[in-house]
Amino acid sequence: MNLNKKAIGLISINLLLFIVVFILFLFSPIIDAFSFFIRLGALFGFTAMFIATTMSSFMVELYKIFGKPFVKLHHIYSIFGLIMVTLHPVVFAISRVNILVFIPDVSSWIAFWELAGRPAIYLIYIASLAAVLRNKMKKYWRIFHYLNYVALIFAYVHGVLIGTDFQNLGVFVLFTAMLVISIGTFGLKRYQTYQRKQRLKARQGSANQ
Repeated sequence: MNLNKKAIGLISINLLLFIVVFILFLFSPIIDAFSFFIRLGALFGFTAMFIATTMSSFMVELYKIFGKPFVKLHHIYSIFGLIMVTLHPVVFAISRVNILVFIPDVSSWIAFWELAGRPAIYLIYIASLAAVLRNKMKKYWRIFHYLNYVALIFAYVHGVLIGTDFQNLGVFVLFTAMLVISIGTFGLKRYQTYQRKQRLKARQGSANQ
């Protein structure tokens, strides 16, 4: 991929974010190999999803910076995030020798949110599948793809309630900022789209008079 200076700068910022997350990860004791992959899978998975969803909100602007390689870069972040969020429960299931960890817990309100990572991963899979099938679901794929934002909220709440690393103030602040930025940019873009449609309707109405 031939990247310009702006693109390289943006990629460098993203890599720096992963480095910061990894440094914060090291502040909490690593008990064993299971703990290492469970925790890092969750942290890196969330970070990659944050980057991918934020990039989606600025699709037009980022395409101008990256050009055609943007799509490949977006796919790289998305695939890496998917691998990491899958690694998290798979390694946890192996460590507990229990496949029931993949089943959402609806026994109580608090239990559901403590284990909200379980439904989150299925939402991510649905959103990813919608992206793959976007040419066959041209009218509806984006609606399903928006489930990524719901999954981010679920994963965040799961981490806050029972996550080992979220006991670290640095992790809590950084990941809260990621969630706010991701949801905020999504809301901003939807509002801007709504405004454009309203202006277009107004112009069409004026032209018909």
